[in-house]
Amino acid sequence: MKRTLPLMLLLVAIFLAGCSENEETKVSSKPEKIIQAAGKSNSWELSTEFKSTEGDYLLGEEGKVGLIGPNFESGKVNKWLWHFWGDEKTIEGGNFQVVAIHKETGEKEMALVENAGAQNVKKVWSYGELSYSPNGVRGSDSSMPSNMSLSKPGIWRLEISIGNTYFGEIVVDVK
Repeated sequence: MKRTLPLMLLLVAIFLAGCSENEETKVSSKPEKIIQAAGKSNSWELSTEFKSTEGDYLLGEEGKVGLIGPNFESGKVNKWLWHFWGDEKTIEGGNFQVVAIHKETGEKEMALVENAGAQNVKKVWSYGELSYSPNGVRGSDSSMPSNMSLSKPGIWRLEISIGNTYFGEIVVDVK
């Protein structure tokens, strides 16, 4: 009996370690289709602001996707509110994903941040499913709050996908 208990404890520890490692891989793994498709746009023109139906200015593509929040500063996590316009089929239930591409280096990285301000802060590719609610926040068909951070200064293209479908892009200048 004395030999069985340590062996059982060792097996339980190995099992638990294996489970937590797989869970981490699942959470931080790249959405391969989206990453491979990212970077096919050649547009590096900075996105412009447009006025919402409520009079607020958003950065992005009018009638498609827009952001409202502070200026981008490299290495700093800030809060942003994303707005999406489109039909229910396009928006409903699709995972919201962002691939950030640095103009100078071509490097692709995660921009979305989970658990900002906590000990377990981490960058992720996807921020969960969107819900469709026409005439929602600022007249959009869907909105999603997020935290974001970009690693270095320069021009970045944020390529947005909903589900496995490219949705739009926003080009920003990070200071």
